[in-house]
Amino acid sequence: MKFLRKPIPLWSHFAVLGIVVLVLGALIAGVAAGILTPSWLVSAAGSRGVVKNEQVVTSIEKEEQTVLLALGVQGISEAKGIPPAIVADFPLLQKARFMQYSMSAKLGLDAVEVRATADHEFLVTVPPFTWIGADGLRIERVIGSDGVLSAFTTQPSEAEQFNAIIDEELKEKYLAANEPALRDQTEYYFTKLAQSIDPDAVVSFKFAE
Repeated sequence: MKFLRKPIPLWSHFAVLGIVVLVLGALIAGVAAGILTPSWLVSAAGSRGVVKNEQVVTSIEKEEQTVLLALGVQGISEAKGIPPAIVADFPLLQKARFMQYSMSAKLGLDAVEVRATADHEFLVTVPPFTWIGADGLRIERVIGSDGVLSAFTTQPSEAEQFNAIIDEELKEKYLAANEPALRDQTEYYFTKLAQSIDPDAVVSFKFAE
């Protein structure tokens, strides 16, 4: 049994062919544009993201310091929150925070003055010892002890407490406690240094009062 088929107009074949030609032409044009278009034109016409990092050197300092002692230090810092004076002794309103910390405290001195007093004899004039710095300041543990009614009691922040660990009082404390060791180390260090240059060197010292 034969089925009747409706003849397809000739113009439809040309229409399909035209669409195929247009698609292929667009693809070829796109590839050609990507290859032939200069990079400067692409960057000018398209969007882009830029990350900039600008730095300015604000100061340069020459350091002429000698580290004589490095102290391994462990300590505990306490920050209290104290209620108003009228209820200051009421424990439920009080706050306390304890920071257990460790660091390496470095003590030493600035440049010394060396003067020859005779053949193979030298006088080293030593300035006051100084706190040079602290390495590896690290918080090991933080413990809070707050009264149940202490929500409105003011207390230094953790950042303020951390920054207050090393103050002038602590620096003076370590310098005073280690004065004899600093003097001994100064004599040893500079005598050894002088004798490495002149094996017959005799070195005397004048320390700041």
